[in-house]
Amino acid sequence: MNSNNLDLVITEYISKDIELDDNHFFSSKLAILDTIGCIIEASSHKVVAEFASKNNLSTNFKNPFKNLKVNESYENISWYLTVLTRWFDYNDTFLAKEWAHPSDNFGTIYSYFYKNNNYKFYDFVNSLTKAYEIQGSLCLGTSLNKLGYDHVFYVKLASGSIFSNLVNNGDKDTIRRTVNNILLDGPSLRAYRHFPNVGKRKSWAAADAAKRGIELAHISSYKDEIYESVQNEDKWGFENSYLDNSKLEFGKELNNWVIQNVLFKVLFPAEFHGQSAVEAAIELSEEFNKNLNKVKNINVYTHEPAIRIISNKKILKNASDRDHSLEYMVAAALLYGELKYEMYEENFKGFKKINDLRKKIFVSEEPQFTKDYYEFTKRHISNSIEIVYNDNSFSEKVTIENPIGHPSRRKEAVPLLKDKFLRNATSVFEEEKALEVWNKIINLEKDDDLNMFFNILNDDE
Repeated sequence: MNSNNLDLVITEYISKDIELDDNHFFSSKLAILDTIGCIIEASSHKVVAEFASKNNLSTNFKNPFKNLKVNESYENISWYLTVLTRWFDYNDTFLAKEWAHPSDNFGTIYSYFYKNNNYKFYDFVNSLTKAYEIQGSLCLGTSLNKLGYDHVFYVKLASGSIFSNLVNNGDKDTIRRTVNNILLDGPSLRAYRHFPNVGKRKSWAAADAAKRGIELAHISSYKDEIYESVQNEDKWGFENSYLDNSKLEFGKELNNWVIQNVLFKVLFPAEFHGQSAVEAAIELSEEFNKNLNKVKNINVYTHEPAIRIISNKKILKNASDRDHSLEYMVAAALLYGELKYEMYEENFKGFKKINDLRKKIFVSEEPQFTKDYYEFTKRHISNSIEIVYNDNSFSEKVTIENPIGHPSRRKEAVPLLKDKFLRNATSVFEEEKALEVWNKIINLEKDDDLNMFFNILNDDE
């Protein structure tokens, strides 16, 4: 869907309620639970919790949701929850021309409804759905990464416009002004996601974008110009200045599709382009370890975006580098038959083995995988792996067309998503309490008072 006026399209879309059928509602609750699990688990790490609360937000409780106070600012609540959501690269993903983590918007939506009463659970899901939809549909239509900009700009647009709608009672001029002020703000560089500048900024960049979106929504509530030509003005406009005169546009009609088609990181905290490669490596792990002394190298066949984003055999400076290295992920999975976040740290007992093995891994493009990646009806994220032995014989080539978190494998993934949530939540809760949280949220109805949702999270007895 092309648009010469992003502000008008977004404003019209978010001004209307979305009909939630049962499949959409269930998908939304899966997205919510997966995000909550990521938040809880990240909060159990002291360094992460302290960084997330850098705006003087209290951390008196192990349960991160109990640390929130209704008199805290929207910006601080959003920052806190979004840092925790994103820190370990274990939250949901959406891949297209641009890449995204739609749950980066969760903290913004939560901040508004937590501080305002008299809403139904439907209202929360409705707003979250729209944030997912705006971000994901922009990813389908317009690439930022090819021009060197970071995907969190779409978090700023999605969070900021939805928050503007909520806090300004749907005033259309204010929503348009918010969108255009965000365009005037512009995107950030994505250099911190790539060698040699990879660092933990990639874990707080979305929180920074969401917080700025909220700030601009507040500023835009003051009467001012709508800046209605800033997107495509010939000399000073966004598209001319940032996109080399290409169009900023949605890749589809805005509805409720994205939240039903996100990619869940079900089993592995790793960049999503490599998740099917990790699954393939785990299948080959037993054979690999039985023949360890006979291994010459490992071939990985992948799609072009994976080569551009995560194929890296150069120096990996830190854990943030390693969880975005296809070779490192595959090496760890081959050696240990699994992949856990601690394997990215230098103090992991097998760190040297992984680091040595990754240098024997060679990555090349499989053109059909690239074609299937971009085809909207498929959106495959395929990888193949084979072991090459010293006598130039080969193992079976294992191909995983779509990783477990892909929508095509959703039925298979649901029980594993539940297991993931319980693993994450038991970092703070007792196992019985973690299971109770899952069951209560998965069984919430559209018309349930939203305070029921907050009470489930705040009660950790």
